[in-house]
Amino acid sequence: MMNKKEFIDSQKECADMLGMSLKEYQKNIEKIKVPTKTKQTKRNFDNSILEKLGLKSSDLKSRKVV
Repeated sequence: MMNKKEFIDSQKECADMLGMSLKEYQKNIEKIKVPTKTKQTKRNFDNSILEKLGLKSSDLKSRKVV
């Protein structure tokens, strides 16, 4: 566990790496928003490329879902 001095030194180091002053770094840290929900996107696969290649979806190698 870090003590207060080590924490401030760590923040100064991070601010230096980002080219900011410690005050700027602390202001930016306050503004950060962490997403609470993961966005799940549904993928729709399009087989139109297969038609261009002269293939069918049955020609593809598929894996078995357990």
